[in-house]
Formats: sequence, C-alpha cells, structure tokens
Amino acid sequence: MIDERWQDIYASRQTNKILTGELSAIEKVKIGGDEAKECAVVFYNGAKVLIPFEEMGLPREDVTIVRSMIGAEIDFVVRGIDTDREIAVGSRKFAMALRRKLELPKHNVGDIIQIRIDAVGKNSVIAEAYGIETRIPKEDIDYGYIDNINDLLQVGDKVQAKITELDIEQGIIKVSIKETKPNPFLTVGTKYVKGGEYLGTVKGVKRYGYFVNLEQGIDVLCPNTYWKDVPKRGDKVTVRITYINKNKQYVSGILKRIIRKA
Repeated sequence: MIDERWQDIYASRQTNKILTGELSAIEKVKIGGDEAKECAVVFYNGAKVLIPFEEMGLPREDVTIVRSMIGAEIDFVVRGIDTDREIAVGSRKFAMALRRKLELPKHNVGDIIQIRIDAVGKNSVIAEAYGIETRIPKEDIDYGYIDNINDLLQVGDKVQAKITELDIEQGIIKVSIKETKPNPFLTVGTKYVKGGEYLGTVKGVKRYGYFVNLEQGIDVLCPNTYWKDVPKRGDKVTVRITYINKNKQYVSGILKRIIRKA
C-alpha cells in the first residue's frame, strides 16, 4: 500500500500531473550515477522532491537566481522516484511547458490573471504566469513613487495582473499589476489644486529631493529644502503643490514645514 504522502508523487510520475509546493532549500545532491549537482528542494506533504537546476526552467543555472526564489510556490512534475532513499526527482521546466500548452491559449491581451512572485529585485520583480517567467518593472507594479518594492510585494505572493502583451508561439507574456488598480490620477485635478497646501508623509529621500505621499499612488516631488532640521522618511509634512500633469502622472511641489516627526 502506498504511503498517503506519496500518492500524488506517484500520480505525477505516471500521468504528468502538475504538483505545486514551496521551494524550501538548495542542496548539492548525487542523483543516480551522476556527480553531485545543485538542486532546489520542495517538501511535498512531507516527501522530499529534488529539482536539479537544469530542470528549473531558468534562463541560466545560477544559484543566485534559485536562492532568490526560496519561499516561492512553484509547479513541478515528478520524473523519477528513488524508493530506497525516499526521494523524488521533479522538473519545473516540464511543468511550465505543460502550463504554456494547456492553459495559456485560453487567455488574451487585456485578461486579468493570477501570477506568482518568484523573485524581488531593486527595480523589478520576476513572476511566473502560466508557465512563463516575466519581469515586471517598478513602473508597472503600482502608481506613484516606490521606495522599496519589498514594501509592496514579497516572494511567494499571489497577485492579480493584467496581460499587456502575449505571444504564445514565442513564449512571451508581459503583465501589469498596476493596471488592475484604480488610477488615482483620474481625480487628481479635482482633489488637489495648484497652490493648495496639503498634509502628506515623506515616502522617499533622494539626493535631488523628497517624495511626499498624499494618498496611495499620489506622490509630490519636492526639491531639497536645506533646512537645519531636514525631513526624514515617515515624517508628516505640509507641501504646496506647484505643478500637476495628469497625463504624465506627475506632481511637484514645495515643502512648507514638518508637522510631526516619525
């Protein structure tokens, strides 16, 4: 009788059933008669599944890329089982190919889909969408100024995104998380006016100035003040708006005073 932990493992090996689990570790393991190789590790219902780096479906077999994916949920298909060592060998690349073939053709540009965040960088994230990994630049993640992407997204998150480009034959998909959210700039001209002074929070401090957040997605860029007590991230301040451009989604202003320190 098959251990309950292994029922899905055997089903995946026999029928190419796609399984999903959390990438939890990286190990250098000897598989079969081969030399020890770098593997991603998924613990599926307590069973240990090894996925060699060449089966991860990544542009290159780089431990840095795989390490950045630890904590992400990934798909895989079991390709081999070692009953003596109680381990299975899987392929994420094979699972991704199946999803591209079976699921991706059901979608079109403009569709809202669920994606999984695989890695978070300084200026972009890598997400998996129906068997294709796609890079989402910072400007397609949210409206307004983003100081740290990790404040919004983390490895393993499942989020909604809109398909903006799709080429099934070439295996290309581009998506925007931002376009699934209301555009705050549609009402910026009625809520905020040039010359008005508003309460905001310092969201970013750069060498060229400050970003003051008025609401989600609306950030006012203010030049350096050269005050003795300079504003810091998190401070409550008042800002006078000097320029609004709805089309370019840009607002600039002047810092007036610090209301409350963070």
